Amino acid sequence: MYKQKAEPGKQCQECQSFTVNPSNPSVGTCFGKDVVAEGGCMFFKPKEESSKA
Repeated sequence: MYKQKAEPGKQCQECQSFTVNPSNPSVGTCFGKDVVAEGGCMFFKPKEESSKA
């Protein structure tokens, strides 16, 4: 259930499943489907924070 606009903090660009397009950071793919970076869906999983030790 993909949406073009997501609520802040749950955008595609912040999800583990999002792969950014290197030539255009405002778009990318999710499981092979074209999506926009600020889109969202009900399967959002936040990217894991890299610990700064």
